[in-house]
Amino acid sequence: MNGLYDGEFAGYKIASPEELDGALREAVVAVDANVLLDLYRFSPQTSSDLIKTFTSLGDRLVVPHQALREFWRHRQRAQGSPRGATKAATDALAKSARSMNDCLATWAKAVGVNNSELAELTGQVNELVNGLQQKLQQVLAHADADRTGDPILEQLEELLRGRVTAPLAEDEHVDCVAEANRRIDAEIPPGYKDAGKQEDDSADGGAGDYLVWYQATRYAQEKERDLLIVTRDEKEDWWWRQGAEFIGPRPELSLEYSDLTGRRLFLMRPTDLLARASVLEVDVDQDSSADAGRVAEDEDAAEEPTAEWTLEALSALLDQLDEQAPVQAEALRLATPDRRGRVSREEVYALGDYADDRMLRGFTRPYRRLTASLQARGLIPAGVPQIFVARYPDGVKTSYFSVPDEVPPLLDALARS
Repeated sequence: MNGLYDGEFAGYKIASPEELDGALREAVVAVDANVLLDLYRFSPQTSSDLIKTFTSLGDRLVVPHQALREFWRHRQRAQGSPRGATKAATDALAKSARSMNDCLATWAKAVGVNNSELAELTGQVNELVNGLQQKLQQVLAHADADRTGDPILEQLEELLRGRVTAPLAEDEHVDCVAEANRRIDAEIPPGYKDAGKQEDDSADGGAGDYLVWYQATRYAQEKERDLLIVTRDEKEDWWWRQGAEFIGPRPELSLEYSDLTGRRLFLMRPTDLLARASVLEVDVDQDSSADAGRVAEDEDAAEEPTAEWTLEALSALLDQLDEQAPVQAEALRLATPDRRGRVSREEVYALGDYADDRMLRGFTRPYRRLTASLQARGLIPAGVPQIFVARYPDGVKTSYFSVPDEVPPLLDALARS
């Protein structure tokens, strides 16, 4: 006879606060690349506190080889974030100046202001913006002058000495990339949310998350310990979430690690780890956890879509779906305003005449594939959000699908045309 969390249900066990504390004291702790990169984005105090916390773990700390590869690949971009932020602010000011001058020109025509008066007003706008831009550059130059060496890198060199897993053998690496691609196709965690990564983004395409997972789990298996992964990644292919709440690892991942080792899997974000640092007898600043959470929110905002779906783009996608994935085309057409842009799991099963035991993993892949193809042809704007997204409010099974807010009215317009 089995119990509540035996067999296939092992992944549903939610860690108690006491179990999380125990994992901090006893488990192998694997650190993802995004956490190492965030050391450049945190305040100096937060970075110091996090490195101090990692140091307290001793030989239980590990960085998967793939995570270090990604750290080196993206380090310069993270290290130069003040320069990038300054450029973004400077560009935004220039855009604001153009917008203000356009508004003034429109106003001048409406009220009959002559050209000399208009020139005086636009000159004041340009003088203000130019002054602000110059001030930003002065602050950046001052920060560059104060920056000597790379203290983060110096601390990481000592911290990670002997703490990085060995690279995979070539044949094992090839097998892992193939498995990662299979999981992306079937929407099996972790890593399927990286399906849209460009091939030139890294040598491994969207396989990076799975490679980190594989190396971390195999290392912890050798050590015969529970595994705690520290990651800033908050996507649904790692976390079991209900709304804004992070419950724990996706149950599939917990079950996979349990089947592999007979032991427990835990996930923490840097903000969670700093909040629990006292368990490791590490004193951290009371604001460090909040700062780590702020950086995570900023990074998530930076990854938000930068363009919206248009009538032309939606029409082009539906034409392709009609030819290559008709069930997906009809499912998308159901996401009308009266349905609040949602399509239920049951409606998808009815459209496809699917058997009750069929899984819906992979159902959204044609949307992503065809969107990318049409973007390459210039028919869909770059930066649009994924058009048909699986939602998991009740657990690991898809409950419904949703579309971006701008899409339902567009569907109505297409239906009327």
